[in-house]
Amino acid sequence: MLSLVDWDDPAATRLRDAQQAELRDLYGEDDIEHDLTGEHIAALVLLRDGDQPVACGAVRDLGEGVGELKRMYVVPRARGRGLAREVLAELERVASEKGFRRLVLETGVLQVGALALYQLAGYRSIPNFGPYAAETSSRCFAKDLHAEPRRSGAKHPGRLTLRRVAWDDADAVALRYAMWLDIEVRYPEIVEATPGGFPADDPRQGIGTICSVVADLDGVPVGCASLRAAREGYPEGSGELKKVWVDDAARGAGAARALLIAIEDDARAAGLTSVVLQTGIRQPEAVTLYLSAGYRPIVPFGPYTDDLLSLLFGKVL
Repeated sequence: MLSLVDWDDPAATRLRDAQQAELRDLYGEDDIEHDLTGEHIAALVLLRDGDQPVACGAVRDLGEGVGELKRMYVVPRARGRGLAREVLAELERVASEKGFRRLVLETGVLQVGALALYQLAGYRSIPNFGPYAAETSSRCFAKDLHAEPRRSGAKHPGRLTLRRVAWDDADAVALRYAMWLDIEVRYPEIVEATPGGFPADDPRQGIGTICSVVADLDGVPVGCASLRAAREGYPEGSGELKKVWVDDAARGAGAARALLIAIEDDARAAGLTSVVLQTGIRQPEAVTLYLSAGYRPIVPFGPYTDDLLSLLFGKVL
């Protein structure tokens, strides 16, 4: 049963204390806002299973129609039953009734269940805010509560075909360069910090490539993807999905999903047990694609461990 309770409700207090203890064990230190008080808390939801309190969550008023989700927690014995989704949905309903237009939140990179919960519920990455701005173990998200549902575009009438190519195939290189130009706009700080630009970086990225696939639409190259062997610090048995790119003109043709399927087939044929990937916090369309294809958040690995701009996903084959 869901109910709204006061901040100092004894059952809710016990759950919040348990959440903070769990975070302390997970990260080895106190949460940045471990001393949070009830000031500016607009709503606190408590969920009971019978007479047992098992989950909670709160909304803090940040002003100007923005609320912040705080103290989302489900006791370990009650996890895997969708209770966090129930609490989240109730908080969104209450927040909307109270006039909030947008909810924001922070969660940690080691809390892959929370990362999955929020992203599957439609929350998308935003720059880290407030006390989390420089915290590499934090990721921040937001959701507009009254946004119009996104409508899927019309199906593209063209004929889509796939072909396996070498990393240095001219069409594949041209497509990856188009991706690089997009990265220049979205992540100028990355491009500026890359020695030699695209001509030097692209061959480095191709080292260890297992396969590369190009998608053609009516004979015109419109998309690409590659699978690269795991490097030091990667999950055991994994291969890394790299350089997934589809031209805007090919949207609706199913190119991105077809490329993912081809890469996953090749990964299985190579004896791999999972595919992992990195995407950026400024690419919500990529996050939507990967979530819809069954990829889920994983703990950061390898060179992405302390990268504020990265989101990591994986899929068991």
